[in-house]
Amino acid sequence: HDCERIGARTHEQHTDIMHVDNLEVAINAHLPDILRRADLEKSTVKTLQKELESKLLMSLDTKKDYIRDQIEMYLKHGARHAFADSGEAPEQHGGAGKRGKAPRKRTVEKKKKSGRGKTKEVQDPTKPKGPKGPYMCFVGVRRPRLKQEKPTLSFPDISRQLGIEWRSMNAETKAKYVKMSEKDKTRYKNELEKYVPLNDHEMEKLREKQRERKAAGGLQVMYKCSPELAAFFNDGTVQINRKELTTRIWAYFKEKELLDASNRRYVFADAKLAAFLGMQAGD
Repeated sequence: HDCERIGARTHEQHTDIMHVDNLEVAINAHLPDILRRADLEKSTVKTLQKELESKLLMSLDTKKDYIRDQIEMYLKHGARHAFADSGEAPEQHGGAGKRGKAPRKRTVEKKKKSGRGKTKEVQDPTKPKGPKGPYMCFVGVRRPRLKQEKPTLSFPDISRQLGIEWRSMNAETKAKYVKMSEKDKTRYKNELEKYVPLNDHEMEKLREKQRERKAAGGLQVMYKCSPELAAFFNDGTVQINRKELTTRIWAYFKEKELLDASNRRYVFADAKLAAFLGMQAGD
């Protein structure tokens, strides 16, 4: 019986190790595509992790440090180096099947980029916004109230709840939003009549700015430090990108031992950090 129990524990530990390894393989299989399609100028590690979780249908909180490291490696060296250790796609390493046979090469037809990975044509920022439909008028009114009523709801849950409420709404209530939509169509028509498009030179300046942002790699775009941030660093830093900012702030947390031991998602502010954030020391 003791041997059976020891054997069972060993099997469970082996299964746990295999689960962790397989999880990292799964992350590496999906993360490169997510990064290629993401708008890295606006994305954060948290939003990228959320997209991974929606792909894998599980929480990845235990792997957030691993995910952050892979993203940083990707930004520095590209996908080839970032995902070389465990493989971007598991099938590239061969299987436990036939001995001595090299894995068959797959012919993959290249597809045109679409969606978020494709650089969108620059839009004239002075052009009037299109009219809202009845449902979007409802969302504009209901979403803030729903967030106030149920602050713990996630973004997807809020969207689902709005859809449920809209589908079950009676015709009389829905007519109010139809009327709002018609009013917004009139607004759009009036603004469009007064609209003067930007000339070619002004549009080209906007395109040039877009190309500069794209070339900088999103998370590596340089931003001017606020006076408060410059004072916090106190080393002459006047510009910084989001990646470097995150790295330096986390290094400060660890150096000063500010991480909450019971939950490392939280930190306790020391005097310097509290002054920077406008908090009380110890918060």
